[in-house]
Amino acid sequence: MEKIGKISAIVISVMVVISGIASTAIAYDSNNPWIGTVKWSIPADTSFTVTFAGSQTQINFTASSKTQNEIEPDGQDAANNIPIITIENTGNTELDFLINLTSDKPSWAELKGKATPEIGSAFDISTVGFFIYNISAGGNTSLYLWTNITNAPAGDTERTMMISSYVS
Repeated sequence: MEKIGKISAIVISVMVVISGIASTAIAYDSNNPWIGTVKWSIPADTSFTVTFAGSQTQINFTASSKTQNEIEPDGQDAANNIPIITIENTGNTELDFLINLTSDKPSWAELKGKATPEIGSAFDISTVGFFIYNISAGGNTSLYLWTNITNAPAGDTERTMMISSYVS
């Protein structure tokens, strides 16, 4: 019992010494000013809005035949610089946007996308998708889409498109 008392006394003494060292005040004066760090921590806001052209509420490709190229979605008019979608960065940091499908597209369809109205060098959109880079806070970007279809069956076929934001 006496041994436990001595150990307790040593532990308490060490704790008193350590707390005394930790709370020691240091005096400052005009020759020795206090210098410290002031830090602001602002979380990245990666929010954005998606606005469709005209009265559109989804992306609709309306073909006139079962094989056709460069079909624009209803509401888009690339010749007059009207994209199907405008993405606005409403957050507080520069963003990249990934555009992709959440499941495989039909084997008879090609889907192309680009941030500018020229179809040349447009990116294939699939489950892998493509990025639009470096959109500043408060800035926006366009999304133009086209589809090519080959021997498409009659009727409606749908897929889900996803647009995700990432800090640049």
